[in-house]
Amino acid sequence: MRFATLFEKKGKIAAGTVIGIIVWILMLPLHFTGFLESFELKAYDRLCQFFVAGKAAPRDIVLVAVDQGSLDAARAQGINWPWPRQMYAPIVRFATRAGAKAVVFDILYTEPSSYGVEDDDLLAEALRDNGHVYLPVFLSGEARGEEPWEREIITKTALPLAKDDQCATPGNNSMIPPVRALSEAARGFGNVKTFPDTDGIFRRIPPAFCYRSDWIPAIGLAAFRDAEGGGTVSFRKDGMVIGGLTVPLDGQRTFLLTYYDPDREYQRYSAYNVISSALALEEGRKPLYAPESFKDKIVFIGFTAPGLFDMKSTPVSSIYPGVSIHATLVANLLQKDFRTRISPPAVFSLSAAVAVFTGITVMLAGGYGTLLLTVLCYTGGLLAFILFAFHRNLWVDAILLLASLGFAFAFTAAFSYATEGRHKRQIKQTFSHYMSDLLIQDLLRNPEKLRLGGERRVLSVFFSDLAGFTSMSEMLSPEEVVGLLNKYLTAMTDIILESGGIIDKYEGDAIMAFWGSPVQQEDHAARACLAALDNQERLVGLREEFQRAGLPPVYARIGINTGEMIIGNMGSSKRFDFTVIGDSVNLASRLEGAGKEYGTHITISEETWRQAEDRIEVRELDLLQVKGKEKPVRIYEVLARSGALDDGMKETARLFTEGLVQYRAMRWDEAVSSFRQALAVNPGDGPSKTFIQRCEAFMKDPPPAGWDGVYRLTTK
Repeated sequence: MRFATLFEKKGKIAAGTVIGIIVWILMLPLHFTGFLESFELKAYDRLCQFFVAGKAAPRDIVLVAVDQGSLDAARAQGINWPWPRQMYAPIVRFATRAGAKAVVFDILYTEPSSYGVEDDDLLAEALRDNGHVYLPVFLSGEARGEEPWEREIITKTALPLAKDDQCATPGNNSMIPPVRALSEAARGFGNVKTFPDTDGIFRRIPPAFCYRSDWIPAIGLAAFRDAEGGGTVSFRKDGMVIGGLTVPLDGQRTFLLTYYDPDREYQRYSAYNVISSALALEEGRKPLYAPESFKDKIVFIGFTAPGLFDMKSTPVSSIYPGVSIHATLVANLLQKDFRTRISPPAVFSLSAAVAVFTGITVMLAGGYGTLLLTVLCYTGGLLAFILFAFHRNLWVDAILLLASLGFAFAFTAAFSYATEGRHKRQIKQTFSHYMSDLLIQDLLRNPEKLRLGGERRVLSVFFSDLAGFTSMSEMLSPEEVVGLLNKYLTAMTDIILESGGIIDKYEGDAIMAFWGSPVQQEDHAARACLAALDNQERLVGLREEFQRAGLPPVYARIGINTGEMIIGNMGSSKRFDFTVIGDSVNLASRLEGAGKEYGTHITISEETWRQAEDRIEVRELDLLQVKGKEKPVRIYEVLARSGALDDGMKETARLFTEGLVQYRAMRWDEAVSSFRQALAVNPGDGPSKTFIQRCEAFMKDPPPAGWDGVYRLTTK
């Protein structure tokens, strides 16, 4: 049986493994065709929103925002949009006076000012005085001519590569720098072109852009390099190395941005108020903003007014300033706040493991409750892993893994239902008439118990029989016999099943049942005795019902024994019964028959009484040697549940016990006197009547010398 169980378990593991692999193979095209990617991106956004709460942006970066308030304030002074470029010069001068580390413009100046050359020169003077201002360049796919001075700007802008790492797939044919006056005054340059994902959300940014044979940095990377002391740049398979810092990049060489809580974003200053503060300082007045607010900061200047069309959609906000995207790149580099996406080989391995383990779990699950709990634990564990990984800045493809789990569960459950489920339904249908649902569920979890074979167990076995049924059936029609018998057997069976017993078999009016297996029950002896008491109580109602219907009253005798017996499936390989056999079983049958001798309803063995004595009230009946057994057993009559014995029966039992003591001492007269007193209390007491007859017989024919008090039953 153990080998069979092991073989079946291995078969289930193999089936679950195969189904898991099939599911994993089906997941691959969904991944490679991009079908899952849109769902993955949405899941990524939800993770960002979950973890961004309370995450403050670093204080090293500030934003000077050309916001709606600034536009309105300037318009009130007669300055319409677009502003003259000299409007930005006070902002630069304020940053210079404050000791800002760098000033970064997210504003293109690729065309001469409409206000004239002097307008450009005034801003250029402020840039030159500062010495740490970075301006954006515009990369384009269109070819254009190139001025000699522009070549110098390109050389100044291109990243110094540590090795020959030219662009493999150039995508830009021209680079338009700011106008010459501003270009010659700026410290450095960078590209401000950004690309959203396919759904329009800005989640990543290329830190460098391919232009001809050069790499042009993003504006944020240009400012970061110079602020951190420069250094050579090199590309590796998994990222970019800037000086001693390794920055992770994906396969398209883009950097995954880690955004901060929009409510705790970069400290933002109104552009108009900064201008006013700069002019106030130059005129000796108190500024709105203290210069110290820009000290040692990287200052970004950009648009946030809605009408200026530089608002983007990001994972943490649907309205996000474009300048803040560039600021976030610098913030991530400064904080080494790098988030990476799990590599394809790693996520495919995880997907395969999830699918296979889910398949095996479903195949081995013992029941729907266990299956559901296990899958919920798997799902919870998987979600916990995804959340923990994201907390550690690793983006794991949640949709691929959850889909692998879900499909593996669905496919395996369907396979199990179509194969093993059919077998379990057959078991349940077959045994539902004989066992309680609890025991059926045990067989469903352990179907190996339905194979041929047995094991030794200590159990309690129960036999019942209707008194005088043969003669009763001769008085009734076949239809009346069947109706009476079915009603009786149904009532008795319901009680046995509710107590956790198993109906072994019916033989006409007889019932055989047992307790203690296949589900272990430590109190099996008590369960059997209490079920017998409930049977007798139910019979009282049945007798009244039968009598009203004109049928004879019914009485049942029950015998119970507890002992070692063999339990298992007995029969042929094609047809067998789940039953118990052995001497202990035979003794229970004899005790049921002995009830006729004593006039008792429930007769049990000493071992049954010993194991159930705290749950029942009994009286000792006799030392009995049943037919076919050499060793006598002490037997008892079950009278009531513990503490439920009425005063009349207590007195009857006491007088009977006194008579039994006198009987064994061969004091026949005293014994008869006690038994008659018991009958006076309870005229229907069968055991007292039996022992009066024995005493009278021994008075006439005394037992031989050395009599042991054992009564030898010669009939079954």
